[in-house]
Amino acid sequence: MNRFRKGFILMLSLTFAASLILPQQSSSAEKPAEVSIEEELLKESTPGFLPSQANPSEWAKAWERAGMKRSVLKEGKPQSVQMVPEYINDIDDVVQTGIEADMYPGAVVLAVKDGTIVKHEAYGDAVKYEDTEKLLPEEDRIATETDTIYDMASITKIFTSIAGLQTVEKDLVDLDEPVVTYLPEFNGDGTGDITVRHLMTHTSGLPAWIPIYTYDTLEERLQAVYEAEPTVEPGTAYVYSDLNMILLGKIVERVSGSTLDDFIDTHITGPLGMDDTMFNPGEGLKHRIAATEPQPYLDRGMVWGSVHDENAYSLNGVAGHAGIFSTAKDLAVLSQAILNGGFYDQARILNEETITEMLSNQITTESHLAQGLGWNLSRDWFMGELSSPVAAGHTGFTGTSFVIDPNTETIVIFLTNRVHPTRDAGSINPWRVNVVNKVVEAMEKHPSRIRNNN
Repeated sequence: MNRFRKGFILMLSLTFAASLILPQQSSSAEKPAEVSIEEELLKESTPGFLPSQANPSEWAKAWERAGMKRSVLKEGKPQSVQMVPEYINDIDDVVQTGIEADMYPGAVVLAVKDGTIVKHEAYGDAVKYEDTEKLLPEEDRIATETDTIYDMASITKIFTSIAGLQTVEKDLVDLDEPVVTYLPEFNGDGTGDITVRHLMTHTSGLPAWIPIYTYDTLEERLQAVYEAEPTVEPGTAYVYSDLNMILLGKIVERVSGSTLDDFIDTHITGPLGMDDTMFNPGEGLKHRIAATEPQPYLDRGMVWGSVHDENAYSLNGVAGHAGIFSTAKDLAVLSQAILNGGFYDQARILNEETITEMLSNQITTESHLAQGLGWNLSRDWFMGELSSPVAAGHTGFTGTSFVIDPNTETIVIFLTNRVHPTRDAGSINPWRVNVVNKVVEAMEKHPSRIRNNN
């Protein structure tokens, strides 16, 4: 049994026929959030359930088929990959309705089919407001461009998870070893049984969030994380927690001897040529960065060019749960590398067996949701009609999301700065879903698909 499969319980075939609607969490831009601003919007709508869980062999075949082509992204027309252009063009209207409804000031959409970029479009403004209400003069606003850099928020967790699995491949970390093996200072009551796998599947039982930014020093903030105690028994429930990924980032740093930002640059973004992906972007890039919101409680004006998440900001902008900035094109490169089985152009970031384990459902009785190692699986509330037991992706609180589907070899990326000028506008999940669904419709309405289905 390899180091990935140790202790792994395979998912049984299940049919879920329940829906659960929870109230949306929001908080004022004039005061700190009482829960994590990075807590995913599972409270917004009916969460994804698995109508027919694929068995592991079927799942592996889907990713093996995708990985065989090893595509390098190129631009092309929808017709070249058997998609109907009309529905791809309809994405423009979908995104514009969100801007007109003041759900977000601007956005970038990028869609890929079979390695071909069939849509890469920018909309609205990246910087539009002076404060929470006052619009900037027209001449001072910055229009969104296709290479606008966004605060990825919780999509940072994907990078941290890949980094963590790279340390597993190097035999520096065992997924089923207790966290305390690597971080002896992680010594709160009840933490001794929490494993690295628990962190990556959000089954550690640790609280979703604690306000570490309220502590005076960096040392005190980290100590608060190390002393956090589980609220439920580890391994018994799914509790989406920023603390999990902060700890995983610290494990990567401890075993590698490198800072998390340097490790990700050296082993992920650098090899993939993702030059617009980074923590703490320099001042010279500010004109390309989408603004977020003011945080007067931290003596910050309009947050623009530095991380939006308060806890990540208090950790000097580098944390396992938030802090990465990126573009749609760079995120597409990472996504295509995953579809390719961990390989892109001349770079390999993960082995194929690692990709398979990373994107296999890791939990059963802990939740009705499916969860890979750091990745969300089968989440219809943002994956729309691409949602399935093999679809993978993530969202970010600032208004970012992406989904990868190996069955159709499709990537859909939707980046917004929905928290500009405040986080109070509400859920953008309907727009996330509608953008994805237009891509699916473009595939499903193509004559070749219709013929094959008859």
